[in-house]
Amino acid sequence: MPADLRRFVTPVAVAAFTLALLAGCTPESNSNDPDPDPTTTGAQTGEPTPEPTSDPVGTPVGATCDDLVSPDTLYVYNPNFAAIGDFTPKDGTAAASALAYQGVACRWQNQTSGDNIDVSVAQLDDDSLTALKNAAFEDSEMVPTYGEEAYFSVDDGTGTAQVFSGPYWIVAQSTVFLEPGDATEIVDSVLAALS
Repeated sequence: MPADLRRFVTPVAVAAFTLALLAGCTPESNSNDPDPDPTTTGAQTGEPTPEPTSDPVGTPVGATCDDLVSPDTLYVYNPNFAAIGDFTPKDGTAAASALAYQGVACRWQNQTSGDNIDVSVAQLDDDSLTALKNAAFEDSEMVPTYGEEAYFSVDDGTGTAQVFSGPYWIVAQSTVFLEPGDATEIVDSVLAALS
């Protein structure tokens, strides 16, 4: 083969071989990639979110934030906490899910430290509640502290209490909740308001 032809064929052959190798490659999912599905982000972030087998059916809760945790209750808990009027929870959080299911999402902020207490309540169908209970059982510790069935976890310094009472899914979350007992007064107030 003439030298001029060899100089042309060699780079073409290398390129063809490289393309043939790449053609067999297909992208695989990486377990570190963020999951765009908001119903499964809770397992990655410690944030409890529902994983129902079908579209959850929510019923309006019929309670306001002041009904769930009264100003008097909050004052006794810690007088530095005040309600945040227009609280818009981040997508993929339990509070955002509760609102999507016609529930309630509330935030109170410590005026000194800036710590927040978030409380959300959703009234759901049995299938959705079962899915949430199963997820909580896998990701949290069951605690006898409050309600019929309750779970608690701490992730990145934020404590999360999930409580299931009748048709209600209650989530209380804060950096001031370092153990289950820290959320007791708040959760008890919500349970009393819903009973």
